[in-house]
Amino acid sequence: MSFFYILPNYLIWHYSYAFNDIKNIWKNFIVFVYNVFSIPTLLFTLFSPWMKINDGYNVNESLLNTFVFNLLMRFFGVFVRLIFIIIGLVTLALTLLLGVAFFILWAVLPFVLFGVFFWSIEHLLF
Repeated sequence: MSFFYILPNYLIWHYSYAFNDIKNIWKNFIVFVYNVFSIPTLLFTLFSPWMKINDGYNVNESLLNTFVFNLLMRFFGVFVRLIFIIIGLVTLALTLLLGVAFFILWAVLPFVLFGVFFWSIEHLLF
């Protein structure tokens, strides 16, 4: 008899409170991925030298050597930052897609469980 009291409460929890909690957890994952890869910062500093490694221009050194070295550090910075931007965008897209898939799975899960339960009873009895 208590099963009939638990079922409506479970369904209310499943489709209201749990959906809200899942939405908040999903939002936290998105914010985490966004902050870990810091895509806006990487875009803002895209053409900065890698790890601020640059050579100052001195009168004793060749200007061409200093210019080439600074240019190479900027190209290396662009290359590494673009790789991290791409990895961050792919990870963000996967987080979004997996979140949508989990929402769909969560919405369908009670029907699947009840279907499997009644299917097993039917095959057990007949």
